[in-house]
Amino acid sequence: MIAWMQTLVALCATLPLASLGAGAVLPRQTNSTSSAYCGTDLCTWWHDTAEINTATAVKPENVRQSHRYLVQVAIAGTGQYHDSFVYETIPRNGNGDISSPGGGDTFTGDDGISIEIDAGITMAWTHFEHQKDVDVKISRRDGADVGTDVTIRPTAIHYDVKHEGGAVFVRVPADANGHRFSVEFANDLFTYRSDGQAYTTDGSGDVVGIEPTNALMIFASPSLPAASIPSKNDTNTKLMEPGAFTVADIGASPIVYFPPGVYYIDSQPLGAAHVKLDPATYWVYLAPGAYVKGAIEYTTTAKDFYATGHGVLSGEIYVYQANADKGYIAEKDDVSSLRMWWHRGIQSGQAWHALGPTTNAPPFNSMDLKDGSADREDISVTISDYKQVGAFFMQTDGPQMYTNGNVHDVFYHCNDDAIKTYHSGVKASRITVWKVFNDPIIQMGWTPRDVHDVSIDTLYIIHTRYRKSENVVPSAIIGASNNYDGSETVDESKSLSISISNVICEGPCPGLFRLAPLQNYAGFTVKNVQFPDGLIAGNIHIGDSIIATTDDTTNPGFDKLEMGLDISDWTVKGEKVTMENAQTLGQFHINDAYKGQWSIT
Repeated sequence: MIAWMQTLVALCATLPLASLGAGAVLPRQTNSTSSAYCGTDLCTWWHDTAEINTATAVKPENVRQSHRYLVQVAIAGTGQYHDSFVYETIPRNGNGDISSPGGGDTFTGDDGISIEIDAGITMAWTHFEHQKDVDVKISRRDGADVGTDVTIRPTAIHYDVKHEGGAVFVRVPADANGHRFSVEFANDLFTYRSDGQAYTTDGSGDVVGIEPTNALMIFASPSLPAASIPSKNDTNTKLMEPGAFTVADIGASPIVYFPPGVYYIDSQPLGAAHVKLDPATYWVYLAPGAYVKGAIEYTTTAKDFYATGHGVLSGEIYVYQANADKGYIAEKDDVSSLRMWWHRGIQSGQAWHALGPTTNAPPFNSMDLKDGSADREDISVTISDYKQVGAFFMQTDGPQMYTNGNVHDVFYHCNDDAIKTYHSGVKASRITVWKVFNDPIIQMGWTPRDVHDVSIDTLYIIHTRYRKSENVVPSAIIGASNNYDGSETVDESKSLSISISNVICEGPCPGLFRLAPLQNYAGFTVKNVQFPDGLIAGNIHIGDSIIATTDDTTNPGFDKLEMGLDISDWTVKGEKVTMENAQTLGQFHINDAYKGQWSIT
């Protein structure tokens, strides 16, 4: 048992998960049960206050339900199916392009959303717990056949799939690491095309991405360890009640527990408050079936603080870039724009532990732990079984990974840097990414860095849709942006060492690299990278790898930096990239100043 779990064992009593069954509020096309089920082998959940609505914001007390999909789950081979609620999120959350809570002024900048609303793009997901192999049944709410041509992504992970009676059945084995996959139907795909600057809608331009119009993610988790579920009845626990709440309702309880139900942080208008916890509160628990509309800010000085549970924290009530210090208006600030998980007074030695939650519709960076305006080098995180969905807005990054952080078994839908390699000692593994167009999947730039012993292993990239070829905000899997402050500083005294292994990018893919070197690269290894469907070619050059060959990837002194890059086992459409064919097959371009310092084997 890892250290923080041992701490939790000493802090909390164990309660079995309660039955979460609830009656249906909308018709179901099912011949078996008509309710959720929660036992020791399988747990699904439901919401009474479901609202099917793809156009506007749902009522505060409601939760958006998939307009298209029904999902049921059974212990494998039993045929005894139980409903699993299918959530849905839509671009801008039905609020329109507003710049302040409650509406009013229109946001005139680029929030990352252009053609998605007219195209009817949605993202649905369902989540359940299981200890045994299960069969997941997916059907359409309107009774139509889902279609026989179905793809499960990541395709590198095999699932047994069958089509019967208009539905698709997926066998999901029990796994301590859980499963996070996309179910995609050939009759429901949207092709993103670009003219080199923006997406086009008239059929012209190059293909830059192919995604479901109505996405469906399946999150299948093992039950949480008992130590990560606090007691409802402990005197240290504040048990919340569904509906509107304020920070005063939580008070100074060390633990805040959200049972199943829909909650929203109350304000007039909605979206003008977030959950700024008392310094005494160090643990937020979101039970399976809890859906909390708000954002969490810790102020605790406790060495370890927590977010656990298989519930949802949703930012759907907030405008883009909601500035918490300026009335939550859409005004970007790297310090005060709202994060879904936040600490603005983190102290030396503190660590955040996130196990299980789903984050929906972040309005800005999904997580930051700061000391005022600064990042600390002496804090850490552990993050696992974490899911991020509905990140259609730009600047919706993946969570930060701090010094000696451990991140594994996560899913990120994001429209900014997905994986940030800003701190030493980080270990990240089994990460699935669905990437929109802003910034790279792995970001290692913005300033010269002295970062070592970073490992990223097993990265599944199931979708990208970069709309143009960019270097400053790199359209690439591995990127290093120029200095954030606009300077041309490089630092020969610093170096970055990192190992990236077992990467698979599916569909039309961007280049492997876009790097503006700002420090030495020493011990930079990239191995076993696969582009089974190839790199984006054509006129836009999104598929090109660029290392210090353009004006915006070079700074004075770049040629004095070391480029200790070793690439091995890189394939494009099954063909191996070598030193001889790197420019043609790999679309790889690196400055001659680094000749003899890098290799492809």
